[in-house]
Amino acid sequence: MIKSFTTRLSDSSFPILVLSYSILMMHYVFSRAFRDSLLGSRLPVSELAGLTFLGTLLAITLSLVCSLFLRSSARIHVIRFFYLINAVAETIIAFQYQTHSWMLRAYYIEVSASTAIGLSLIWVLIGDWTSNCNQGNTNKVPSVLISGTAAGMFAGFGLVHLPSASNFRASLLMLAVMDVCVSAFLLLHRDGSCVTAGKKRFEDLNEVGKHWSSAVVRMLAIVTILGATASTLLDLVFRVRVAEHFGSQADRIHFLGALQGFLCLGALLSQFAVRRITGGPWAKRCLTLYPGILTAAALASVAMPVFHVFEFLRIGEYSLRNSASRCGIEMVYAALPDRLRVEVRPLVDVVGERLGDMSAAGILHLLLLGRTGMNFGYTLLVVASLGTALWICSEWLLRRVDHMKAVAESDNETQLPLQKLAREGAVLA
Repeated sequence: MIKSFTTRLSDSSFPILVLSYSILMMHYVFSRAFRDSLLGSRLPVSELAGLTFLGTLLAITLSLVCSLFLRSSARIHVIRFFYLINAVAETIIAFQYQTHSWMLRAYYIEVSASTAIGLSLIWVLIGDWTSNCNQGNTNKVPSVLISGTAAGMFAGFGLVHLPSASNFRASLLMLAVMDVCVSAFLLLHRDGSCVTAGKKRFEDLNEVGKHWSSAVVRMLAIVTILGATASTLLDLVFRVRVAEHFGSQADRIHFLGALQGFLCLGALLSQFAVRRITGGPWAKRCLTLYPGILTAAALASVAMPVFHVFEFLRIGEYSLRNSASRCGIEMVYAALPDRLRVEVRPLVDVVGERLGDMSAAGILHLLLLGRTGMNFGYTLLVVASLGTALWICSEWLLRRVDHMKAVAESDNETQLPLQKLAREGAVLA
């Protein structure tokens, strides 16, 4: 398909997005390591499911509010404002947690909601750039992931070992500074700097094209929810194991910081591998690679559900989800018509992820209900079941994307001769 583009400041916007994403990954790694270190010392493990549910509920509410504005051309201002508000909330908690004991729980809920939404919002902007400035080519997505993962490794291996890392107030102020920096850098980003002149809008498609585009969106939402449910459930169960394995908060934060660093290292190696296949015929297989390996690894771990097996499983799952799975999802978004992608991405990518988190919290609550401990072998079987369902839905999604592309190509082949006849008629006239 021939596409024409009018580009302004396209090259200058991409480095700003990469830098913003890198800072957000540092924020994500450090804030989550510090948050999880509170479990077992300042916060009881029994409250994990409830706090996760409340954090997810807050994230869904904020996502729905943001999605109302993200559909308009002013979404860049909404995203900047979100990071600024998050910095204000972190500053308030930093100075008030000693006088109000519930502030610790508020911090846990705030981190669960803000970090997830923050990363989803920056990917909305990256998706806009990919579709408009990069002609729908996703070959730069691995570069974005690699830069963010390297920043996350710095936070996991470096920031958590600072003397102030165990200090609640100092840690929150450092996180607030990161949010302010992202909001400031996005002032230099010009949303809509690339204007598409040739790609079809959703309204321009025929009825068959609209049907398959809508079918892709519906299946994409299911894949997003299932993927988030499987990943979050494994993460929540691993947090329970960490709280049981380590006795002090200092030991937990050092371990969790190192773990986040190894998570990023595993993701970095996976992203380098994925970068080699994104331009080839195996590119679309990225979407099914994650659930296939997750299912096989979870089933293999059932026989020996010890702490270190969980650790390796968590690292592998995170690595594939932030490399192969992310690239596969971006390819699906890039295939959608521009207008449809802008309208549905905030709902699917932001709200869909949070619905998956809430589902995982509900499953964890059922696993802990009426029991003194958790049956980790049974939990791994649940993860494997979710992985199997995700693989089936991912295969179905890829087939729907192929049907959508075939319909679009046949529609273009039908219209091109008509356009040629119209031009010849105009010349004869």
